[in-house]
Amino acid sequence: MHAASPTRRFAWIALVLALGGLAACDHKERRNDNPAQESAAVADRTMARRVSELRSRQTQLSGRIGALAVPDGTEDATLTATLGEVQNQIGLVNAACTAADAAAEQARANATAALASPDRISAQRQVEAGVVAFEQAAMAADAAMNQLEPKVIAGEQIMKRLLAQVASEVARLQRLAIEGGNADFSDINFSAGTADFDFARPPSKASLERLSRFAGSCPELRVGITGHTSKEGDAAQNRALSLARADAVKGYLVAQGVKPEVIARTAGLGSTKTAVDEPDPGTPAEAAMPPAQLEMIRQRNRRVNVEVITPCGKPATGGPSDAAGPAIRVAPPVEQPAAAVDPHAGHGH
Repeated sequence: MHAASPTRRFAWIALVLALGGLAACDHKERRNDNPAQESAAVADRTMARRVSELRSRQTQLSGRIGALAVPDGTEDATLTATLGEVQNQIGLVNAACTAADAAAEQARANATAALASPDRISAQRQVEAGVVAFEQAAMAADAAMNQLEPKVIAGEQIMKRLLAQVASEVARLQRLAIEGGNADFSDINFSAGTADFDFARPPSKASLERLSRFAGSCPELRVGITGHTSKEGDAAQNRALSLARADAVKGYLVAQGVKPEVIARTAGLGSTKTAVDEPDPGTPAEAAMPPAQLEMIRQRNRRVNVEVITPCGKPATGGPSDAAGPAIRVAPPVEQPAAAVDPHAGHGH
């Protein structure tokens, strides 16, 4: 519901005052009429309608805020901050709407007391004062909701985008299982320099769970998993680390019920095949690059690649398909166990 315009907000006040004036004129012919009586009746009906509109808008906003959340398996700092802001501000909205309710009740009580007085002019003024006090409270409630609603809309837009990303990722894996090919997963995060999953980052577990479902797409599916690192640290250590991470992904999938034979092989290529051009450590190009941009590039290069060797609907061949691509065959697999990795080698790769 949209906020009432200033014209609309004051139109009914003018109506109340006009009715009071008409009643005063008519009083010349009907001396027993009380001009405040009709004004109070009109004000009561209008305040009831206005309170109902405020409460309806408040309920709608509360419902929309209740539906706001960071979707499972995603993260977005802006949405998280927005959720905190709207939760705080909905309390101010609730208080403002309660104050408008109270102002309406007070206006009715004052009108009832005033109408019992023989001083009709004073009674009319008290009715009008109650109307003005209520409308000021109602305008404050409208203002609080006007301030909150854009933040709710912004949160809804971010949430919609994140949900679309999740749906797109699910569709990507469905196509991969059927059509074959390979796909990178740079949102499976590991602790720096280790093959330990960083489950503090929500996308890590969500991506692994989607991979588990993908690996069970059909009985004939066979895949290869290859680990990659950024260029930080020693090249040999990075190759061992990348293999350890590929093995860690396989271990997770098997622990989730994926048959070991589905993962036909694992490999580690270290930083020999980057997804994005990355400056070599210690070079002027690295020093000249903004840290945030450099970290974004490195995050893209720290990835696990899943290649479909035998897709769904095709007989098992027992070996890599032509779609294996150079990402898997650029260098021979590093047959080095995860235990050989130095957890302190390099940093963040």
